[in-house]
Amino acid sequence: MNRLCLITVLVIGGLFTPTASADDKPVNAMCPISKEPIAATAGTVDHKGQAVGFCCPACIRMFKAWDEPRRDKFVALAKRGEEPGRRTSGRRSRPAESQPASTKSAAKLTFAYPLDICIISGAKLASKGDPIVREYDGREVRFCCGGCIRRFEADPATHFKKIDELIIKDQLRYYPTRQCLVTGEPLFEGGKDTTNNVVYKNRLVRLCCRMCERKFKADPDKYLAMLDKAAADAQRKGYPLDTCLVAGGSLGSMGSPTEMVVAGRLMRFCCAGCEPKVKKDPVKYLAIVDKAWQKRGKFKPER
Repeated sequence: MNRLCLITVLVIGGLFTPTASADDKPVNAMCPISKEPIAATAGTVDHKGQAVGFCCPACIRMFKAWDEPRRDKFVALAKRGEEPGRRTSGRRSRPAESQPASTKSAAKLTFAYPLDICIISGAKLASKGDPIVREYDGREVRFCCGGCIRRFEADPATHFKKIDELIIKDQLRYYPTRQCLVTGEPLFEGGKDTTNNVVYKNRLVRLCCRMCERKFKADPDKYLAMLDKAAADAQRKGYPLDTCLVAGGSLGSMGSPTEMVVAGRLMRFCCAGCEPKVKKDPVKYLAIVDKAWQKRGKFKPER
């Protein structure tokens, strides 16, 4: 069999899948699936000599499931700078800007600040007296003093980014599932973490792509309830405390214990009357739960 025939057999048999080289520049700026900006780390797919980029690996699988005419149409639009997700300005088009996670939401809940430091000074909260609490679009932030509030509000986007990084690092060790909360798709490809980490009102949510982020924000209460249930189910069996986190009495001494999930941690109480105290000072009780788990060698923070 000559070389040409061998290549023909492999292509027809589906064993040879051409891919774009690492040096190929994607023809598109927006992902064909999520309509969000593409990411260099997601990889590309070759379509008739044109590299197509994506926001995440999960979208590659969905693009490959499209029929050929649909892929042809997308590439043609992308070559003109008119693929879905772009918006035009004069004669040139550019990707639509994403809204910051903290500026718009459907939920009316306020999520308590889960960190033990002031993001501006780096000082431990309560080191200068009672922390000062402020709310920004339903998201709580706590400061060590009034001067830090002014500095925060001068550039909130930068400081929220720092808060998000700390929250992701902290809550990742308690995250209960390796699947996307919206689609159920795996968050790992070939052993590599491909997650789109979202901090929604001080809570880590892990999704497979930006398209799922939009779906999550359309009904956050639904998905947060799912996340809370998964966290509670994962931690209840080995829960490290047999006493109420607040009152100190034995769990079950006043009937069935009540439960809530804070910053990814299951907390159990003798009665619902104890829950408001946790909401008022979550850091105090997060430290108690963390210490109890770590005595059992679980959920240890990174060094």
